[in-house]
Amino acid sequence: MPAKKVSLPANVEAERSVLGAMLMSSEACSVALSQLSENSFSGVDPRNQLVFRAMVALSAHQNPIDAQTVNNELVNLHLDEAAGGPEYLLELINSTINANNIDHYIRMVKDQAVLRDYLLGLQQVEKDYVDGKVTDVGEFIARSQQSLTAIANRRSVGEFRRAGEVAIEVQRQIEQESKRTNKNLTGVDTGFRKLNSYTHGWQPGDLVVLAARPSVGKTALALNLAIHATQYQGKPVAIFSGEMSSSLIMKRMLSAVSHVPVEQLTTGSLGERELQKVASAVDDMQKMNLFIDDRPNPRLGDIVAKTTKLKNNFPDLCAVFIDYINIIRTEENFDSRSLEIALITSTLKEMARNLRIPVIALSQINRKADENENGEPSLSNLKDSGSIEQDADIVMLMYRKDYYDNQGKKKPFRQAGTDAQAGAASPFETRVQASVDAQKANGKGENISPTTISVAKNRNGQTGKIVLLFSRDIQRFDDVSLETERAAASLNGNGPSPDDDL
Repeated sequence: MPAKKVSLPANVEAERSVLGAMLMSSEACSVALSQLSENSFSGVDPRNQLVFRAMVALSAHQNPIDAQTVNNELVNLHLDEAAGGPEYLLELINSTINANNIDHYIRMVKDQAVLRDYLLGLQQVEKDYVDGKVTDVGEFIARSQQSLTAIANRRSVGEFRRAGEVAIEVQRQIEQESKRTNKNLTGVDTGFRKLNSYTHGWQPGDLVVLAARPSVGKTALALNLAIHATQYQGKPVAIFSGEMSSSLIMKRMLSAVSHVPVEQLTTGSLGERELQKVASAVDDMQKMNLFIDDRPNPRLGDIVAKTTKLKNNFPDLCAVFIDYINIIRTEENFDSRSLEIALITSTLKEMARNLRIPVIALSQINRKADENENGEPSLSNLKDSGSIEQDADIVMLMYRKDYYDNQGKKKPFRQAGTDAQAGAASPFETRVQASVDAQKANGKGENISPTTISVAKNRNGQTGKIVLLFSRDIQRFDDVSLETERAAASLNGNGPSPDDDL
């Protein structure tokens, strides 16, 4: 049985009301011309498209628009008969009650136009499938979804909101924020005191990039951040891992939660006490809403499609982690990898905004960072593309002194900009290193590495540097003790940070 043919949506009466208002009022004419095009009119009554075409032509030559000038233009275009002549123009004027209501009728015409285009877009998706244009399912779904989303977004393009309405909305947000116990945290908890003071938590719609040289610990930090995120009000978190299997990821997470070294989990060299710690960590992990996708070399379309599906199934999805940008692939052909990376980062940013979730994506730092002073990376060292810096709301760069020590490249542990004398360690760094050295002297800190996290870009906040302690054997990051921070601040002649008690 053949499928029933469905007519595309249209509101012919609203179209006529718009055209009649334009013939009656120059102000209404200006409003309509700024928001509509000939394709906004359905074609159910083709006369409406022709009349609007004549009005556009008159406007382009800065001629007045009324019944007489429109009729003359239709004659010049040899469209007067097809457009219904002077009789139809008079009918349009008579069909309009009040030209001041044109905003209402324009909105009706635009809504029908968007709905028509959306349905035509769906038909095009079906046609592409029938024509065999599906080379990769994930990419096909992502491309189709982006096309349909672009059409849907046109519904609100160009519309203003009254400042008073926005002010009331912001006032409600401020009142809600004032009731929170932790005034510093407005997004998803990062789990680290100083990082929260810079970011105020991961914000919905943000693209966050965490970059480092290989083996510095960016995957370990990302997994720590993911655990903290899902512990925040018990909300779901997704992890895309393109290089590491889900079982290896889980070993790292269990190590960080149980404090049992990864090597022992791998070799099975566990005593009864360690087994109990692991069992307790497994119980904790089972309570977390963590979702892991470990497809190697993930496709961009798959990431978007899977994240969208997960968001639909779990509306409270609070964060997505991607390890890492530089191995994501697309189906399109590009002249350079940097152009492909540009598409990837812009798509991830668009996904973050559309789904209202923070996306934390890892990225590599190129080898030129090793040539920088102290080996500390900068934004210019982001690998493959400057679009990463451009599209990201926050860029964090990691640096570990012992990363260079292990390669025989001695680099001083210091935070640039904190001391007047180039190459000298700041009081804070001195205190941190002294704390680590004291632990090592007691046989407790052999695997602890002070790690600098530079918030190099922060679109909606401050930039600066923090130091975390990385326990390499258990793949766990921790804050420097508050006592150490306060003691260092005192040595530097500063009072405690206002964030210290958060």
